[in-house]
Amino acid sequence: MKSYKEVPLASIDLLNRDYLHSYPERSSFLIQSIKEVGLLQPPLLLEKPDGLIIICGEGRVKACLELEFEYLPCLILKDRYSDKDLFFISLQSNLFRPLNLVEKATFFNKVYHLLSEDEIPKTLNLLNLPAHLNTIQTLLVINKLNEDYKKLILNEKINPQILKYCENFDEKSFLNLLNIGVKLSLSFSEQRELFELAYDLMRVDKLEEFLEELSQLLDLEDYNQKKKAYKEAFMKFRYPFYSQKWKRLKEIKSLFTAKGIEVQYVPYLEERDVEIRFKVERLEDFEKRINFLRNHGREIFSIFDE
Repeated sequence: MKSYKEVPLASIDLLNRDYLHSYPERSSFLIQSIKEVGLLQPPLLLEKPDGLIIICGEGRVKACLELEFEYLPCLILKDRYSDKDLFFISLQSNLFRPLNLVEKATFFNKVYHLLSEDEIPKTLNLLNLPAHLNTIQTLLVINKLNEDYKKLILNEKINPQILKYCENFDEKSFLNLLNIGVKLSLSFSEQRELFELAYDLMRVDKLEEFLEELSQLLDLEDYNQKKKAYKEAFMKFRYPFYSQKWKRLKEIKSLFTAKGIEVQYVPYLEERDVEIRFKVERLEDFEKRINFLRNHGREIFSIFDE
């Protein structure tokens, strides 16, 4: 049951956010609107023995406080509701607008321990999220992050899909990887590739070496140099076989280029295929190229056997 009445603003506990999930602070968006047309929708409060707490309408309450309202028309819940009911009342009251991912994570973390197994996918669907284990892991991690990282998620600087890797790394390594992705302005796909490689390297005790090399290149002042150095370091650890053969590969290609023959390998030597190209205008030139390949062709394939 609820009643409608005007309450002193001073009687509302603004510090209690037990049932709230709005993020970031919304009062600044509402001040001008309330100035122009007034308060169109009263906040929803819960009456408790030690005062009134907000269930929905925190932004409106704070905006009215800044506008120096003394009294505020509110809807007051008086009956005893379960915590789960109050969480969902708060959610339903906010679904008139799209919720951002941090808000969804905040709500889900508050209600997760109260949900039955059948209610979890229904709740994720209500939040317009895929009903998958990865979604749950992502939401739980977001709630643990500090304000700086939450803002980066809202500003689409961090790929939410990589947050599932949190449980695979210690906190220091996980945050280091997040910071590297942000400081290098890596795309979402590049961030995913970074975490996938880091996970593989951790399993072969190479992660610390990888992070040390990346931390050093972050000190470079020029962004283009920094990004180039990152790509080289990434390839070095992603394809150790290739990086060890890089010098030899250039020698082989130079040998054949000098004779007018272009040798192209599959990127990072992932396959044994080789493409050989050359242009000739005379039969004599064609025979020279063929003879050179006949005498030195083994050099092309030696890279795979060394």
